[in-house]
Amino acid sequence: MCSWCKLKYILMISIITILALLSFIYYILNVYYSDKYHQEKLRNDIDISKATIVVPVYKENVTTFSSVIMSIKNQGVKFIVVGDSSNEPYKSITEKYGGTFILLKEHVGKRMALVEGISHIVTPYVMLVDSDTVLPANALKDMLSNFKDNIGGVSVNIKIRQNGTKISYASEFIERAREVVFRAMSYHGSILVADGRCAMYRTDLIKPYMMSDDFKNKRILGKKTMLGDDIQITSYLIKNKYRVVKDYNVVVETDSQENFKKFVHQQVRWARNGWYYFFKNLSNGTTRSAGKFYTFEVLYLYIVPFVGFLLLLYRMYFIWGRFGYYDSMTIENLGRRIFFEIFPIDVHFGVRRFDPVFLFILMDKLATLILGVTGNALFITAVMIKIPRDRLRTLGYGAIAIAIMFLANLYGFFTFWKQSKWLTR
Repeated sequence: MCSWCKLKYILMISIITILALLSFIYYILNVYYSDKYHQEKLRNDIDISKATIVVPVYKENVTTFSSVIMSIKNQGVKFIVVGDSSNEPYKSITEKYGGTFILLKEHVGKRMALVEGISHIVTPYVMLVDSDTVLPANALKDMLSNFKDNIGGVSVNIKIRQNGTKISYASEFIERAREVVFRAMSYHGSILVADGRCAMYRTDLIKPYMMSDDFKNKRILGKKTMLGDDIQITSYLIKNKYRVVKDYNVVVETDSQENFKKFVHQQVRWARNGWYYFFKNLSNGTTRSAGKFYTFEVLYLYIVPFVGFLLLLYRMYFIWGRFGYYDSMTIENLGRRIFFEIFPIDVHFGVRRFDPVFLFILMDKLATLILGVTGNALFITAVMIKIPRDRLRTLGYGAIAIAIMFLANLYGFFTFWKQSKWLTR
């Protein structure tokens, strides 16, 4: 191997080791702070009449919607349902349980349905709930008790309703992994996003913003787009020096996507949202204002997997070129490639020569392996503890979901300014 090739390979291996170390630190810190975090004692002087609930609905399963409205009725406050070109039976169900129903004759999407709903809010707090999200008893009261002077929004813990499908297991794994990360972020301050499936906000903070042109007609590169309303509101609050937290005492149940195809669509949409606000929040100082740990989490989530993927491609290119192109798929060269990856000894034309950098590369590979296995094992263990049953099945389908999220994140990076019609529903 030429000296320049050795230098490039050593540099590549070194960067991979640094990324493995960062990953190890990331997993260790998240597991440690997630376990260390304990939710602050909640206030007792709660007046639930200070909050109103808004529910946008579009062609929701009627049985699910009925369960949602019943759970909202049990919170004991006023609520508004905005029918996004969806009238009956949603209107009758809403009015049966004492709610106010507003019909939008044309299908305008969840964002504009929320805008219509919040335009009618006069209470100090507003709770936004998806039409498939069932609330537990006293959810609203518990969430209200989290508000202090510096808190602008409160989210909840999400539990995927298990129906025996593969996608429900995969989605539950993702939610529990997010819980570990968000608990760690909660220890230091704000979470990454207040989940749009159920969140409560100070009306005076978000109502003017949601009624603004920037929210209703968001544009990227001059083109109108419909990014996630939840991450947009969260970023707005953090930028204005407010914390966004989670109430882990409130666990709401919601449905997963119907199948993996729709799950992919969802992940692409989330990835595009994430990349856009990653760049935006870095440039306008929002990320920095949220604190060092928040910054570390954001940089790791978006930079390390992306750089790691680029290094993987380069590594494949390097080894491919090392053993030639035309006969690269022969058994002999496949064996050479595997041998080279395990033992970096110069094997060319059947002659073995000890490479002077053998010890360095071997130690780097061992370090990478140890760091990777240890960090991942600790993190996965922390996630699995939060899954009460069907753990192996959830882990198996969760691994598929992680792979999908990774690929969607890469695709989202190159297409973050786009929003297809199916991504806006």
